[in-house]
Amino acid sequence: MVYIIFIFGILGLWTQAGSGESNRYDNYTLFRLFPTEDSQFEAIKLFKDPSNTVEILKKSRAYNDSTDVLVPPDRLLYIAQFAKENNLIYDVKNNYGRIFESAEREPRRRALRGFNVFEYHSYASIQEFIETTASRNPELIKLQNLGLSYQGRKMKLVKISQNHNAGNPIIFIDAGIHAREWVAPAMALYLIQRLVMDPEARKNDLRGVDWYILPVVNPDGYEYTRASKANRMWRKTRSKNGPADCYGVDGNRNYGYYWAVSGVSKNPCDMETYAGHKPFSEPETQMVRDVMLANADRLKLYVSLHAYGQYLVYPWGYTAHYLPKQWKKLDALARNVSVAVQRAGGEPFRVMSAGQWYPAAGGSDDFAFGAVHVPYSYTMELTDGFEFLFPEKRLRNVLPQFYEGFRVFAAQIRKEFPTTQRTSRDDDKNS
Repeated sequence: MVYIIFIFGILGLWTQAGSGESNRYDNYTLFRLFPTEDSQFEAIKLFKDPSNTVEILKKSRAYNDSTDVLVPPDRLLYIAQFAKENNLIYDVKNNYGRIFESAEREPRRRALRGFNVFEYHSYASIQEFIETTASRNPELIKLQNLGLSYQGRKMKLVKISQNHNAGNPIIFIDAGIHAREWVAPAMALYLIQRLVMDPEARKNDLRGVDWYILPVVNPDGYEYTRASKANRMWRKTRSKNGPADCYGVDGNRNYGYYWAVSGVSKNPCDMETYAGHKPFSEPETQMVRDVMLANADRLKLYVSLHAYGQYLVYPWGYTAHYLPKQWKKLDALARNVSVAVQRAGGEPFRVMSAGQWYPAAGGSDDFAFGAVHVPYSYTMELTDGFEFLFPEKRLRNVLPQFYEGFRVFAAQIRKEFPTTQRTSRDDDKNS
């Protein structure tokens, strides 16, 4: 970490950045700004680049928690001046795009050896994995066709249960609403494989609860980030925004509960937090909404998987000024999940309301809790220290650690919402 480097040093970085690389992110610099007092924290909260070309990857949630901004060469002086004026500690990573993992299409060698959940995969391969796993385990898995993404990709919900007629409480997990957060779909796929293929999980973790998993909410954006390194940091959907040559909506600002009251952009060309022209403008968020509403009576836990920062947050997200009456229950379960992950060798989660992290309206967790009345609703931010570029080689270690947290989630739902098992005659009538 360095403390306010001199302007000529920044100019040196600028010169170094202009090296003619074809990938624009190779020319970008990652600044991590660390507030240590109230005035700095407020300055960072209010920060906005007038040119709208600095990409805010993450905002500070507390003192010494970094705000990470990805800066093009022509804005380096602007960011350096902002840091100097506010006496901010920061560090930098130069030529940021050069650390991106290759985004080439599925290598042939991977296709030949089969699907490995500890690797990042194309959306087509993910769908093939889901369909193959379902066909081989029809007693456990049902697939529900939800519809098509904006660009026409099929989206299927994976329903996993020991007995689909038992009326068990439902745990609904989605991932990948933000395109660049590759580790989130990887976690969702690991959950599917573990629940179905692990004999202990089939016996215990499926007992008394049904798991509904949507591994990639934003397949168009996900594939866009895979198309080239220049697209790797794309966040939004890929819908066309009006007459302007602008694309995409932040799906996690698009849900219809206190929509657009805080933490959003109304600029269709905003790269990060454009909330859409109305709630549920995106077919992808409509599908998640419809899953929730169709199962509202049985849906007891909702978790939206994201990256990065190792946070586990609960409603409200739209405001930092209020907490729901049930916040102590939400907080206690989240802390128990964090303890389980730590015991498995993982890092602890930072637990708080989403609005205390930073207010942002239109999130799926607020909609689940406030509109659908799901008793437990969370956003889980996976991994810290790698921004959105969590190394594939580390998945084998961290995904099993996070799984232990989901076992705690399931145990709480099983305990608090026990299933009144139907008789075999009831099952026969409904089969």
